[in-house]
Amino acid sequence: MRFPFAVVLMIPVAGLTSSAAVAPGPDPAADHAQRAIVQALAEGGDVPGQAQNLARLAWPAGKRDEAVASLARRELANFGDHAMAALREALNSVKPASTEEVVTTTLGAQRASRVELAYVYVPIMVDALWVGSREAKTLAIRALEVDRTPLAVAPMIDSALDDPPLAPLVVGALGKMRYQQARFYLEKVMMEGPAALRPVAAASLTQIGGAALLPLKNALKAPSLDARLLAARSLLPAATEYDLGAIYEYIEKHGDDDAALTQSLKQSAANIEKAIAARDANEAAASPKNF
Repeated sequence: MRFPFAVVLMIPVAGLTSSAAVAPGPDPAADHAQRAIVQALAEGGDVPGQAQNLARLAWPAGKRDEAVASLARRELANFGDHAMAALREALNSVKPASTEEVVTTTLGAQRASRVELAYVYVPIMVDALWVGSREAKTLAIRALEVDRTPLAVAPMIDSALDDPPLAPLVVGALGKMRYQQARFYLEKVMMEGPAALRPVAAASLTQIGGAALLPLKNALKAPSLDARLLAARSLLPAATEYDLGAIYEYIEKHGDDDAALTQSLKQSAANIEKAIAARDANEAAASPKNF
């Protein structure tokens, strides 16, 4: 009757023996990295100095210790907005291949920043458009779609011109950012760019609106049927009373381009006319009367 009990006792003993055999020992690389970080922080003095020392460990001038560099990047991200000056200096001094790491670390620091200073990472993203690798620029463009700044428009366009694979991302981002100065580049893409990218450029012009609709209205007169149809379809949902003249001229001269599209344009124009009449009637009713 004692045998089953003996078996039960043997199970945990065997388990303990097995666990002890595979228990991990200390990691020399991790210990060394931790000591390097502690030393860098101690020697840095104030917070900006500490951030500078961490950046030097993350992206040293010579050969780097990968364990130390990885831990330094994580610590820099935890510094939040206090790390931004060191990160901007690093971005503009490291080799292009390392710029993606700097941008990734900056985005981590932005998430850890104080709310009222979360915007201070934006200049680093703009710098990345000038000096970064394609991967760094991709991260920066996606970030700037959200935290918009007019200072990013020119370097975004320059990035697309220098590195055409970035063009689809840039063309879409410019529409979301909604700055008028992008309309000249977007018009060129809409009229002369790759066929797959032309509708994206037209959609971005529509998103921007205002003066950015002028290229669409000009394209209604283009000799190319494809260009006219693209412009008309893009203008249709964004048209206002200021676009009625262009719409009526298109219907008159090119109404046979696409019967369904022409009918939609006529209906849109009629709706705009009704809205104008209603507005004018309301203004007349509300104006002072002289008796």
